[in-house]
Amino acid sequence: MPKKIVILTTGQPSTNPRMVKEYTALKSAGFEVKVFYSYWQKWACNADAVWFAGGELNRDDFVMVGGSPFGNKWLYTISKVRQKINQVIYRKTGKRLVGAISRVTPYLISAAKSERADLYIAHNVGALPAAVIGAKKFGVKAAFDAEDYHRGEFKYLEDKAALHLVAIEDIYLPKCTYVTAASPLIASAYQGFYPTSVFTVILNVFSKCFLQETRHHSNEYLTLFWFSQTVGPNRGLETVVKALNLLDKSYKVGLYLMGNIAHGFDQLLLSLSDTKCIHFLAPVVPDELFSVASRYDIGLSLEMPDFKNRDLCLTNKIFTYILAGNCIIYSDTKGQVEFLKKYPDTGFMFEAGNEQQLSTIIKNLFDDRNELIAANQASFRLADKELNWENESVKFINLINQTLE
Repeated sequence: MPKKIVILTTGQPSTNPRMVKEYTALKSAGFEVKVFYSYWQKWACNADAVWFAGGELNRDDFVMVGGSPFGNKWLYTISKVRQKINQVIYRKTGKRLVGAISRVTPYLISAAKSERADLYIAHNVGALPAAVIGAKKFGVKAAFDAEDYHRGEFKYLEDKAALHLVAIEDIYLPKCTYVTAASPLIASAYQGFYPTSVFTVILNVFSKCFLQETRHHSNEYLTLFWFSQTVGPNRGLETVVKALNLLDKSYKVGLYLMGNIAHGFDQLLLSLSDTKCIHFLAPVVPDELFSVASRYDIGLSLEMPDFKNRDLCLTNKIFTYILAGNCIIYSDTKGQVEFLKKYPDTGFMFEAGNEQQLSTIIKNLFDDRNELIAANQASFRLADKELNWENESVKFINLINQTLE
């Protein structure tokens, strides 16, 4: 009889590709898997439906808890009100710690306690108590995936919300048999707080099935690509526009941005641009992102070091660009500095916020297409040989087997 694993997350499948990769790896390895997830974004409902309809994800393995605005609205409303009440109680009395962290945490706890398994894996801090509580009920093990350095998502750790999150981590994270982290620096930062815990780095790489063929790009035009769930302020995009303004008008460079646009931000960027070379692209389902990215010369990884998490992380962007065969321009966060030291042929780095440096890099790549092509090819080779989920999933499945043994 196959071992059973329960995955718990406060997001939806398409908002958490890392969780989906774990799910597919576990299913391929012969495990029985049940995923309890929660509504997070409207756009993700359609993307999830495509995955379910296409058979990439088995609909019977996935259960949404806590309702949504499009299904079980009453429960969704109750869950939001319940969290607000719990937050008030927590701030005033210190009680209702778990119920205040996420609107769906109580529902994930109920789901975990109702589904017997051999291992419970939490994605996101709001799911962490559920994994530990479910594992305790059935006398098995719990684990946690730190896709981000969550306490570093706050500017100041003295903030009440930050202290709340840290309290959850302090109670439940040491009770996990292992913790996976999405970058070496995230693992190192957490290890400093929990020296007896076991941390394993599992990178945010993707399957080689998404590896894109190298394409011939125009010598007369240079294209830059950036994507995220939200195209909005304080993501480094303003710096890119200012950098393009510094180029001579003879340099034909296009900036292509994909995602849901924050209110008025498109007009702000257009007003900053002297060349009007900015193009906004509608989001696509995650599996199509690689082919879209491959249409462009350069992928922009513009993480800002203002927050500790952003400074330490290695995002999905990098590994999407690698599979798409893009040359990558990195901002100089600690995580990206270490990555580029290890893989120096993949691209170039500038000081975050320094439009002059960025403009110089873009100009050089426009002038010297051999450098651009060399970086494109380096990314392609790296994705094919090393930075892919086929390799990284072996590490993940070995960790699962060791844990269950």
